Amino acid sequence: MRMVVELTNRCNLSCGHCFEERHADTGNLPAGIFEKVLHEAHSCNIDHFSFTGGEPTLHPRFPEIVCQLSDAGYTFSMVSNGSTFGHIYPLLAEHRARFSGVTFSLDGAREEVHDRLRGRGSYRQVMRAISICVVRNLPFTLNMVITSQNRSQVKEMTELATRLGSGGVRFGHLMPNPETELRCLTLSPEQRRETEREIWRLQRTASVPVGMAPGYYSSSPFFPCGPLELQEVNLDYRGNLTLCCQLSGYGNEAPPTDVIGNLGQMTLKEARLEFEAKGQTYLREKRSRVDRGDLGELDSFPCLYCVQYLDKVSHVKLRQQYACTIP
Repeated sequence: MRMVVELTNRCNLSCGHCFEERHADTGNLPAGIFEKVLHEAHSCNIDHFSFTGGEPTLHPRFPEIVCQLSDAGYTFSMVSNGSTFGHIYPLLAEHRARFSGVTFSLDGAREEVHDRLRGRGSYRQVMRAISICVVRNLPFTLNMVITSQNRSQVKEMTELATRLGSGGVRFGHLMPNPETELRCLTLSPEQRRETEREIWRLQRTASVPVGMAPGYYSSSPFFPCGPLELQEVNLDYRGNLTLCCQLSGYGNEAPPTDVIGNLGQMTLKEARLEFEAKGQTYLREKRSRVDRGDLGELDSFPCLYCVQYLDKVSHVKLRQQYACTIP
């Protein structure tokens, strides 16, 4: 099992398609909670940590965290915007035996497209980081969030990943929010499926591994899901064990409905048992809805189903956020 850890919600970018909570600059994961997790994770069958944020390398104790988990015998990976890579790559090289790779966020095969979404100069930061990985033999992959501005570049992104020597490229659907609604970045359900079909074709023909993040269309109501299959758990920067890294920080409800518990008040084993119980409840309630024929158009996209199930966004609000789409 892997644990996705949101080390911080500090970020040196403010991307228009990102959740506000993920670049709010309000907190870092307390060192005491991370040390507690390291002590308990082996007994919970967790052997891999994946760091996200925010920009995870901005956690003030990032070097210490890497050393601690490496010494404890865990493997690790991370997602990064590449901006700090010139400073932290020696640390990753030092722990290369435990480091399984970095996924760079690249939201356009061309500089102007990526920078329009993530800020001027950010494309070149990623390219510099990739060049370091190539020279230093550090494994890397690419991830692109699909929007109305870059959906035409799926094939071009795959070709770029091949030329750069990436270990793979992954595409993920955008989660709608007020900012993406304002900027008309969201794809319609039909556009989502059309883009997915192109990605599946590329998966069969490309010379580099091509995949999709969870959230793509599923004809079965019981879709593949790491958390539900007990392959993944998420720890947010507050020390909360939550149901899913995809939805962590999404929505503005209080209290958050996806939170299992805070590891400052309970053990990881206790939280995992609660996690498993909530997953079983989810599946029972989903089966009941299927039996009643109570599923709508957006429910075939797993993440969109879950934001409604968890009351993070109402069905009406979700439909409104899909009202502004580009043909």
